[in-house]
Formats: sequence, C-alpha cells, structure tokens
Amino acid sequence: MTAIGVFVATRWELAAVRQAFATSEVRVVGGIRCIVARQGQVEWWIIPMGVGPERATATARRVFGEQSFAAVWSTGFACALGPAGIGEVLIGTQVTMEEGSEAGRPVPCAPGFVDWVRRAVEEQRLPVQSGRFVSVPRVLCRAEEKQEMAVRAGGIGLDMESAALGFVASECKIPFVIVRTASDLVDESLPLDFNLFLRPSGWVKGVAACLAHPTSLVGLNRLRVQSRVAGTQLTAVFRACAEKALREGLA
Repeated sequence: MTAIGVFVATRWELAAVRQAFATSEVRVVGGIRCIVARQGQVEWWIIPMGVGPERATATARRVFGEQSFAAVWSTGFACALGPAGIGEVLIGTQVTMEEGSEAGRPVPCAPGFVDWVRRAVEEQRLPVQSGRFVSVPRVLCRAEEKQEMAVRAGGIGLDMESAALGFVASECKIPFVIVRTASDLVDESLPLDFNLFLRPSGWVKGVAACLAHPTSLVGLNRLRVQSRVAGTQLTAVFRACAEKALREGLA
C-alpha cells in the first residue's frame, strides 16, 4: 500500500479534498485526526496542519515521526502571483520562504510528481500552470503588498505553509510537491486583515473589524464565492489524480 500525505491548512480545504473520494475513515497519528481515503493500492492521507509555517512544521514533524509516506503534497488554496483565473491549478516546481531564518533557501519539488500531477490535470482539461511558489509567514492583504512580492520574488503562487512543509519533507528525504488552486489574485485586496484571526484573541478583533466596516461584507462575499470555485477545482484535481493513480499507478 502506497501512502500519500496531503497536508491542508483549513477545514474548507480539507473538505474539498475529502469530497474527491467516495469513502474515507479517521485515523489518529501523532495526536492529529487525519482523514484516510483508500483507492486501489493508494492511501490518501488528508492531514490538517493549521495555518502558517510554525503549525505546518510542528504538524509535519509529529506525523512523520509515526507514519511513512511515498510523497508529501502541500495542498489547498493560494494567491496567484501572475496571470491566472480563479480556480486555476497551480503546481509548484520549487518554493522559497521570503521571511524568517530559512528565507531564500529554495526547496525543490519532485520533478516526477510535478509532471505526473500536471498530466492528470491536463487530461481533465483543467486550467493549469507550473512554476515557483513563495511562502510568507503572514497573510498579504493589500494588492500593493502582493504586487510588490510578485516583482521581488516572482513565481506563480503565494501561500503560508508550503516552504515550511517542504523543509521538513526534505530533511526526511520524502518527495514533495505543491498542488493548489487560486482563490485570490495578485491585483485584489482582501476585505479584512486576516492576520487578526491568527492570534489567540483574533476572532473578537476580526468580528469587531467587520462591524466597524460593514462594506467589508461585500468583499467577504466575493472571497467566499472565489473560495467556493477554488474548492470545486481542488476536488476535481484530486478526483483526476485518484483516477490516474488507480489506472496507472503513481509517479
């Protein structure tokens, strides 16, 4: 049996991946509740790692200490740093952290898995591009921040967890790949400072920010719609990958 570790940051991303499989079960590894879907000779482990590099690192170390994987996938939503549409599939070829102690050190993605995933996606005629990812330790909320990052760092996608997860996978010598869908674009500002929600008392401050700026509800609704599209596409990606693995095996 071949195990693939699919790491997601949020419950919405987890639900989108889980929907790709007809049946699944819950297994606890390292104190973390994982969703495991078996299809043929492949077990797809959907693992909630939490938001941000610190949580991604801690979760990966706990899980890798108890469970072996043939590959690790960083999955979920991302900001498109270049031309892209909402829901477009973004496959990473490498990732760098832009801030912190590991800043600038690239983590390569396994070329065999990058090519395999791209073929699976293209067979279903889903829009896709591959290239470098950038990870940051906080949410970039303003369009100006995203555009500055795109100019400075380049790449096709922006997230918070991939570099941290990739560092741990590299240390453990586990093939690593990034498979995400675009939920927001480089020229869009987010309706709120979502960094508020990442702090211990953040939900109170986040709700207060919504009440203080009712117009943010329009932006939140737009983001909700975009996230729904990204989630639908993420489900389609994993259906395509599961079907290809069942027919042909993995990379």
